Amino acid sequence: MSAINMDLDKQFKFNFKRSVIIGGKTYHVTFNDEMDRTLRNLQLEISDFYKKQQDASKKFEDEMTVDQRKDYLEKQQKALLNDVFEALDDVLGVKGAGKSIYDYYDQQSYALFKTIKVLRETKEKLDGTNEARQREKHEARTAQYTGKKKRVSEHAIANKKRGSQK
Repeated sequence: MSAINMDLDKQFKFNFKRSVIIGGKTYHVTFNDEMDRTLRNLQLEISDFYKKQQDASKKFEDEMTVDQRKDYLEKQQKALLNDVFEALDDVLGVKGAGKSIYDYYDQQSYALFKTIKVLRETKEKLDGTNEARQREKHEARTAQYTGKKKRVSEHAIANKKRGSQK
C-alpha cells in the first residue's frame, strides 16, 4: 500500500497579503479574519451612532439650543472619527494611520469611509465571500422573478377560466 502525498500549499496558493498605498504611504496589509472583525465592529458602531442620532432627534429639535446642538454634533462626529481612526490603525497595522489618511485627504471623512469600503471589498474578493454574496443575490432575484412569472401565469389561467365560464 502506498501513501498519497499532497502538497496543499502548492494547490491553494493562498496569498492574503497586499501592499496598499493610501494617503501617500505604503502599508502591508493582511486580509484576514481579524481585519474582518475590526471592520465589522466599526460598521456596528457606525450603525449604533446613526440609531442614537435618530433616538435623540426629538430632544435635539425640541430641547436644545443652537449652541448645544453644535456642541453635541461636534462631539458625536469626533467620537465617530476616533472609532474610524482606531479601526484603520488596526487594519493597516500602524498607529496614527487613520489620522494620517484623514489629514492627507484634507480632513474629509469620505476618504476614510471609501478606504474602509475598498479594503472590505478587497478582502471579500480574496476570500471568496464576494462571490458567495453575489450568488445569493442572483438566486434571490431569480426566485423573485420566477415567483412573479408563476403568479402572473396562474392569474392568466384563472382569468381564462372565469372568461370561459360566462
